Amino acid sequence: MTTMTTDERVELLVQLTHRGEAHVLIGDAETPVRLPAEDIARDAELPASELPGRRFTATRDGDRLTGFRLVNDPRM
Repeated sequence: MTTMTTDERVELLVQLTHRGEAHVLIGDAETPVRLPAEDIARDAELPASELPGRRFTATRDGDRLTGFRLVNDPRM
C-alpha cells in the first residue's frame, strides 16, 4: 500500500534573522517558528540579510517546509 502525502502552499513572513535562524510567522500564526535562514535564502535566491520583513510561500509536507518563493518578487 502506498501512502500519499498532500503538499500545500503556505504563506509566511520572516520577522527577523539571528545566528542563522529565521524567525517566521506561518499563515495567521501569532507565534514564530525558527527555520534555517540559509534554506529560505537559497530557494528564494536572496542573501539571508534581505529576508526580514519579506513574505514568502513554501510547500508544506507534514512538518517540513521547502521551495520558498518570494511573494511579489520585483525581479520577476
